[in-house]
Amino acid sequence: MRGYLQMLIWMMLFVIIIEMIFPDSAYRKYIKLILGCILIYTMLQPIIGLVKGGHNSYDDYVKYYEARLSGGETALLEYNNQLESQQQVLKRYYEEGIRSTVEKEFDVKVQAISLSYEGNELEEITLTVGKNRSGKIHIGTIHIGNKSDTLDGDEENLKNKIKTCLRDFYNVQVCNIHITVQKN
Repeated sequence: MRGYLQMLIWMMLFVIIIEMIFPDSAYRKYIKLILGCILIYTMLQPIIGLVKGGHNSYDDYVKYYEARLSGGETALLEYNNQLESQQQVLKRYYEEGIRSTVEKEFDVKVQAISLSYEGNELEEITLTVGKNRSGKIHIGTIHIGNKSDTLDGDEENLKNKIKTCLRDFYNVQVCNIHITVQKN
């Protein structure tokens, strides 16, 4: 009985607050009708319970659904496992996509790749690239004294091109892309 009176008091407070929120609305009469129906239902609930044959029907209802929801813990665990496996597949997909894009576009061999994530988003890429697949390195004409045409300049140019490609495609900041060129 105490729980019923508390519920009735809270329901009346709810009705008063809703009427304060919509004081002069064009829909005031409809709001009052709905709130009145809810209040009448709340007041008649003990009588409805007696007619149905049990005064704890609401408690039985709550217990029934609590039991059903407790079975949902295993479903939640299964869902989390499935989500984790899908995220692992997505990470492998990112890794293979980056590897194939860099190898195809720049004729180099990706020897190592490391990806770091912030939540579920790709945050940082670390690459180690080496010779191309054929084992031959094409070196353009080198002019002595002109630093931009040296082998180191070509490596920097290659790094910048790879960073630009990955930045545009994977939306990762250039400062978070680290590339090492091996010279073997």
